[in-house]
Amino acid sequence: MINQAILGWLAILLLGLVNTAARAEPVPEVLTREEAVRWALENNPELAALRQQHGIAAAAVVIADTYPFNPVWEAKVRATNGPESAGITNRVSNEHKLLLDLEVRGQGQYRRRAAGAALTRTDWEIAAQEVALAVRVVRAFDAVIYQQNKLRLGEQALRLNEKAAEEVRKSAKQGVLQPTDLILARTEAIDTHAQLGAARVAYEKAWYELRRALGVMEESFAVQGTLDAQATEDNAEALLAMALERRPDLHARQVAVAEADARIRLAVADRYGNPNVGPAYEYDPTRINLIGVQFSLPLPVFNTRQGEIYQREAERARAALDLRQVEVTIRQDLAAALARLNAARRWAETYRSQVLPEFEKSLDAIQRLFAKGEPSADVLRVLDVRRKLLKAREAYLDALWEVRQAQADLAAAVGDPLPPPSLPPQAPGAQH
Repeated sequence: MINQAILGWLAILLLGLVNTAARAEPVPEVLTREEAVRWALENNPELAALRQQHGIAAAAVVIADTYPFNPVWEAKVRATNGPESAGITNRVSNEHKLLLDLEVRGQGQYRRRAAGAALTRTDWEIAAQEVALAVRVVRAFDAVIYQQNKLRLGEQALRLNEKAAEEVRKSAKQGVLQPTDLILARTEAIDTHAQLGAARVAYEKAWYELRRALGVMEESFAVQGTLDAQATEDNAEALLAMALERRPDLHARQVAVAEADARIRLAVADRYGNPNVGPAYEYDPTRINLIGVQFSLPLPVFNTRQGEIYQREAERARAALDLRQVEVTIRQDLAAALARLNAARRWAETYRSQVLPEFEKSLDAIQRLFAKGEPSADVLRVLDVRRKLLKAREAYLDALWEVRQAQADLAAAVGDPLPPPSLPPQAPGAQH
């Protein structure tokens, strides 16, 4: 049974077919992850062009339903001349035939079955492209959030290093620190500034990929979301059952087998050809009326179309192997996504529960020692702990990004276009 998500995609498909010439709706000023997917499914021009395949396949169904074929009228009008002994009394003889090809081996039902299966397969293939686009939009959306947070951390690190350089300069001027400490602080600030340029480039590239996935050009909009996500279902058996039910590419391959089977049956039914039959009338030169039936039948003596039958059987075997390959790929994708997701969760949890709390405790402790005037707790050590805390937060952001990517892999493996809903945003979203 087609699930609700597939029905939703097919509804969008029909909407696009009804009004393909309509202009895309304006992009909302703020897009959440779910709204970005919905907007892309409704307005992406690449997907709109692909959906026209439905009309082509539907026309093939109309062609397959068209029977009987058009009859053929054959007329012969001839001038008649000859000796008087021939008894010619009609100088213009006429011969007329109305002929029609007949399908007597059930070819029509196989042809209609194959065309109907091709239409269903086309719809499932379109649905598969919709799932792929939805996952692509999710990845691009998360990439913008990730790069925006990376850029924010880089700017924060730059401010911290510039502040550190200024503090070290004052301390070196007072003789508290050595000139080499000032050189190290300035070098750190320059290095952070250089890395910030690369972060800005990555941020712009992420925006480009999101615009490309959405199918927009210069429209200005903001995205709102977070990389934090709720826990997802990780029962392998339940997810496999869900994937076997939802994956549209699997359904497309299943229908392709039925389509290939119908084409085999059509080739077998056509191997002897079709009879041609119809009424025939002749008015001969002696004014005699000849009325009857003409019947012609191909003689399959030299060619029984075994080549066409073998070809259709090979196509059917390939369709079955394609189906098997998709089934194996689903299991492989699911196993790989779950393994990646579990590893990424452990990585993120390590930073969340152990690394970040320890760094925050260390920073708090060294700041207290610095406030008390402890000689060993100078400004360089305080700033060094702060930099390490920022690096840990950046690594935690990388872990969250990896979790999101693994969830996108899982969504693609299951055939669900959206990962689980995200938690309420903890920081302002990116705007471009």
